Amino acid sequence: MKVVLLLTAGVLLLSVTVQAATDGEHIYKQTCSSCHGRSADRKGLDKAPPLISLSRDEIVDGLTARRDGKIVGRGNKAKAHLTDDDIQKLASHIESLKTIKRTMP
Repeated sequence: MKVVLLLTAGVLLLSVTVQAATDGEHIYKQTCSSCHGRSADRKGLDKAPPLISLSRDEIVDGLTARRDGKIVGRGNKAKAHLTDDDIQKLASHIESLKTIKRTMP
């Protein structure tokens, strides 16, 4: 019985993790990819650094500051609707893009 409960908990945790990554990918495609590229490796509007060059904290802090109007720029409108949860999902997705980039030849 304990094994079944542990397996069920593990599957649920994996499912939530996969869903968060999927949500982050969807949000990224809808909100960020047009300026930063599919792989987050382009400068946004030729000014912002490639997102894959930033740490997770820099991504979260930057998105939060832009959403809250503390950083003014052309990308703010796209970020105004992001929730804290969306920002965390985006940061996770961008982190996954870094991993993909490192494993590519």
